[in-house]
Amino acid sequence: MIKWLQNIFSAPKPTYPLPKAWQKILARNAAFRTQLDPATQKRLDLGIAVFVRDKYWEGCGGLELNDEHRVTIAAHALRITLGFEEDYFDDVKTILVYPATYQVHAKENVGGGIIVEGPSTRLGEAWYNGPVILAWSDIESQMLKRGNPRNVIAHEFAHQLDYRNGMDADGVPPIESDEQATRWLEVMKSEYDKLCQICRHRGKRSVLDCYGTTNRAEFFAVSTESFFEAADQLAQECPELFEELRGYYRQDPRTATV
Repeated sequence: MIKWLQNIFSAPKPTYPLPKAWQKILARNAAFRTQLDPATQKRLDLGIAVFVRDKYWEGCGGLELNDEHRVTIAAHALRITLGFEEDYFDDVKTILVYPATYQVHAKENVGGGIIVEGPSTRLGEAWYNGPVILAWSDIESQMLKRGNPRNVIAHEFAHQLDYRNGMDADGVPPIESDEQATRWLEVMKSEYDKLCQICRHRGKRSVLDCYGTTNRAEFFAVSTESFFEAADQLAQECPELFEELRGYYRQDPRTATV
């Protein structure tokens, strides 16, 4: 309890406009912000202020959290909800940040009734009604690679959107109508099957990470990464998938329109 109170009182509580130091962090680590129109940029900045203030943040594995960690994570998390109305991931209360990849003890069902148990190396995790866990070194390396279609922050927060339909992430976030849901399921199944086929053949490449073949939930999260980080390439390689994501997220990263 004492540590939680210390975190609350020590966390910055900014007002709009964001402090200049924060704006410099965003210029380095969230270049997409400068492409947004002024009204959307203001909405993002206000969201970052709320997100940083209201979450419980904790550094793990010896990491001492600072403004760069909080502001960067907030910006990339909220980017994916810019098409929604005032969505600051209120269902996510806690964000844990490790300095690098970390290990957890995990059980994995590999089929045939066989369960493998042992250490598992992680870049991030998202839990239903629980924390989002991230590895900072992976975030840093992804930001340094321009044109990199990977973004672990977008990935884990896409899982949180997926959880809004229930305790099990299944790759189907809340969708407005039955007609849209039917279309979503058809396209996602087709694109998932296509990625599985591509990833079985060495030499073939896709804008989508083969980790997306793990299951439908991971496919949605991986697709979200590519939608925001490699929109042009995704639209060219997987036009139907791109259109489904554009409709769901209500924005187009190619033109920074919301």
